[in-house]
Amino acid sequence: MKYYRCLLITILVLSANAHASEPKIEIIEQFDNLRMVAFISMEELHGNPEWDPNISEPPLTVSGAIQAVKAFTKVSGSINEIEIRQVPRHKKKWHYLIKITNHSMKSKYSIYVVLMNGTVIPAIIQPQGYK
Repeated sequence: MKYYRCLLITILVLSANAHASEPKIEIIEQFDNLRMVAFISMEELHGNPEWDPNISEPPLTVSGAIQAVKAFTKVSGSINEIEIRQVPRHKKKWHYLIKITNHSMKSKYSIYVVLMNGTVIPAIIQPQGYK
């Protein structure tokens, strides 16, 4: 019985390590006057549909992206800015950047990356250095 417990614990530890080592795509961007970073897993990227802005409309509309962020955050904030950009090193994959002003949070702004399939990924705002 003790052997099975040790085996179970070993399997759990190894599966957690395998999940943590999953490759991620790092998005570092300047958005307005803020520098932000977000991490997209390869699984999330493969679920993001391809889009060519010269041929068709985006798979996710601006209002759809806003609704996805509102459902994800479950707070009422005001949209401050929206941009659409390519995922770095993936020409046919695009995402929205949405900056929200929310006075009930510790920081003045929150930034979210929204993939074209509606997946919302919170971004980390990098603190500005002293000048």
